[in-house]
Amino acid sequence: MEKKTNATMRNLPAAIRPYEKAEALGADRLSDAELLAVMIKSGTREKSSLELAQELLNKHGGLRGLGALSPEDLREANGIGRVKAVTLKCALELGGRMLREKRIERRQLTSVKDVADLYSAEMDSEREEFRIVLLDSKSRIIRDRLISVGTSERALVDPREVFFAALSGRASALLVMHNHPSGDPAPSPEDFSTTRRLFEAGRILGITLVDHIIFGAGCYYSFHEQGDMFRIACPEEKDRSGKGYWH
Repeated sequence: MEKKTNATMRNLPAAIRPYEKAEALGADRLSDAELLAVMIKSGTREKSSLELAQELLNKHGGLRGLGALSPEDLREANGIGRVKAVTLKCALELGGRMLREKRIERRQLTSVKDVADLYSAEMDSEREEFRIVLLDSKSRIIRDRLISVGTSERALVDPREVFFAALSGRASALLVMHNHPSGDPAPSPEDFSTTRRLFEAGRILGITLVDHIIFGAGCYYSFHEQGDMFRIACPEEKDRSGKGYWH
């Protein structure tokens, strides 16, 4: 019976090993399978890491299919252990975030509907998430950040963390958003209290809080659209027509 040998990358010519190829030509010259092989690092006795990577891509329909898998799903593949599965998941998530940032960077927001169209799918979660969107002086997105993830009932937010991110990002304004896993976007008394605290902190720092948007099941509640932002900013005034960041 023929004895099996370990199918390592050392058995391949140096010119086609993913590590050496990336170093010599640049990572952008590697195929999807070669990039995955770098993450997988080592193969099994039967398959090299490059063969394992190609097998994963073929089985799950490419990178998009792999990105939808959990680490547990990845571990079902021969040769993919716990560490490799977590490494692959993190690498795919990082790539997805880079693409997402490129998609939203410098995008101008002109209305609450723009925000809802951009974030409604992302804010559909079983846990309550609190996210901020940093804006420049022309209402263009600088970046967004997930500030906290809570339980199915609440997500805690610290104004210091919100405005540290805003100051670090040199934002002129920001909007905040969170979701209600119950599906009802109606604000709670705590939501009003949080909005007031954030508005006051922003006023001191010279950073405008544009809106607080709460997402529910296929709908949203905007403090700006409902006039709540104006009432918080100018509680003594009754007429809010023509007021606000978005006209």
